[in-house]
Amino acid sequence: MILCKTIPAVLILALLATSGVQAAPATFTYSNPIGFQYTTEHTIDQKELRDPCIIRDGDTYYCVFTMWPFANKEDGRMSLPDNGSSPGIRIYSSKDLKNWAPGEWLVKSSELPEDCPYKHRFWAPEIHKINGKFYLIFTADNWLKKEYNPSGEWGYHAFVGVADKVTGPYRHITYIKDSACDTTIMDGGDGKIYAIMPFGDLFEQEIDLSRLEEDKITLGERKKILSKTSDDPAQSTPSYLEGPWGMKIGKRYYVFYAENIEKEGYWTGVAYADNPLGPWRKDPRVKLFEGGHLAVFQGPNDRPWFSYRGESGGPAAGRLCADPFTIAEDGTVQPIAPTTGPQTITLPPLLKPVAPAKHFLTDKKRPDKKHGSHGKY
Repeated sequence: MILCKTIPAVLILALLATSGVQAAPATFTYSNPIGFQYTTEHTIDQKELRDPCIIRDGDTYYCVFTMWPFANKEDGRMSLPDNGSSPGIRIYSSKDLKNWAPGEWLVKSSELPEDCPYKHRFWAPEIHKINGKFYLIFTADNWLKKEYNPSGEWGYHAFVGVADKVTGPYRHITYIKDSACDTTIMDGGDGKIYAIMPFGDLFEQEIDLSRLEEDKITLGERKKILSKTSDDPAQSTPSYLEGPWGMKIGKRYYVFYAENIEKEGYWTGVAYADNPLGPWRKDPRVKLFEGGHLAVFQGPNDRPWFSYRGESGGPAAGRLCADPFTIAEDGTVQPIAPTTGPQTITLPPLLKPVAPAKHFLTDKKRPDKKHGSHGKY
């Protein structure tokens, strides 16, 4: 009697490989804009967002973003829920980049005490995994009283907290002194972390978060690394640079940044360096990608992907989008056009191809029978 059992898919692929049969490559189909929406006390089934940051951890994708309303402090809005501010930062998760489920509130205005220095705004949240820990960084302030703010003024203050899991809870949320809106952090791959801050131009400095659980942050000397002024007089000059994202890919360092170019739209540029503190060299093409304030994550094909807000008009305008990009052999990022509608990519194989096994009865070099059936073939 023959017993039938379910054979795992990986084993089937291995059997096909050893038999010389090539399995069809696996594919993944996605479509921009991504079908993402959210509900808060302010709005129902809201689709517009800003500053989306997708991070992959294991087999799951997570997203944080600036929630509607995208407002500054306004006296006429102080009677609204959360004093007219975005309600906070909530994390969403997905297994396939298509279907998203709401998770925990990482920070929520209505649950914070009146004098909390990060009670309002919640702009440009990002999550970074560095040395096994997760860091949540965002821009916030307190709109109730000036003295509740670490600088003593209303404005843009960056805060960072730490967690053992991507979903939190994030503890020791601490002010980064003299920081800017859209401040980000970068893993230098050298045991150090670096903060990149936009003040029209881009600035960088070492940031020591090793004592964050003691509510202490140490900052190194700040230096200007990129100017908003175009290096090429023939190219457009942005009004400002913002929304930086720094990372190391291979042996090279990359800083992506958003640039607002009058009458030309909101674009992404990129600069390269061989060391975490530079010197940084702008890509001379200036306008790399139409869509700004992006984040980079590992996509389903194990290549780097952009997560971004659609900026090129059409059905993707203001919506969550994602696209893969390519780094050329010379280390430069290849420009891409934001996509809309269904896109299909090929996924990497689960197993490396295995050469077909030679059968003893047909192999001219089969071992002599007296040596048994375990010789080389």
